[in-house]
Amino acid sequence: MDIEVLRHSCSHIMAKAVKELWPETKLGIGPSIEDGFYYDFDKKEPFAEGDLARIEERMREIIKKDEFFKREELSKLDAGELFSRLHEDYKLELIKVIPDALVSIYR
Repeated sequence: MDIEVLRHSCSHIMAKAVKELWPETKLGIGPSIEDGFYYDFDKKEPFAEGDLARIEERMREIIKKDEFFKREELSKLDAGELFSRLHEDYKLELIKVIPDALVSIYR
């Protein structure tokens, strides 16, 4: 597996883990970078000591399920409606500045 694909997948797995543990958390961006990956989260309460271990454990559980991420391309309008329903305000802001007519999402 290409390292970029691995990092990108890990980013999505981490986002899923955080949303499952703290459903009210809003998602920002989560790219792979030169030395790994990260994700911006907006959580009502700051992450506490021990939360990273919980996130890592939940990520392991998700990985064990061996589920696939499905890449979809949506129009900006459809993506906006989806993120509006999901109350993902940062994602709504992001699609406004994307110059492309289509937005790729992963589920």
